Amino acid sequence: MALLSVPTMLLGSQPAAVEVLQPIDIENVIRLSRVTYTGYYQDGAGGAISAVLMTCDRNIVPTYADPQNLNVAADAGLKIRVEFNSGHEPPLFGDTLRVVLDATPLDTLNKSISWPDTTIMSATVQCILVNAAQFPAIKRVDLKVEGKSLYRTYAGVFSTRRFRCGPIRRDFW
Repeated sequence: MALLSVPTMLLGSQPAAVEVLQPIDIENVIRLSRVTYTGYYQDGAGGAISAVLMTCDRNIVPTYADPQNLNVAADAGLKIRVEFNSGHEPPLFGDTLRVVLDATPLDTLNKSISWPDTTIMSATVQCILVNAAQFPAIKRVDLKVEGKSLYRTYAGVFSTRRFRCGPIRRDFW
């Protein structure tokens, strides 16, 4: 007699935790750090698409003074969009997740941010790839970048295999 295993499904009334890698400003070094968001995430990809979208979200991190947003990508105004393959579950294009990183806010970067725009871009792209690699069905990320031609050098089709165990580089100066 064979036993059937019933997969546990996340229902709309059950909150889930999504772990996201973000570029965090810690003591004048951008460190790729994990931030956990709790909410209702049903993206058809085990939370990986939500994690990619939250790469540039503001966060609230307790500091020695008071809670602050330490996400450098959010401070710089970067935004992420994911193109979905409607009618497919998960909504990937085969094994590829299509991501658009809007870097146009870097053109008018707030002067209170002390990081070069290329450093912010490098750290953010690394986070996107690690966040996508959380889901085994995503083998590649097709990353498009909007903004100056300099920023488009960060675009391309990337394999997530190298990022399954975490980022290649953790600290950015």
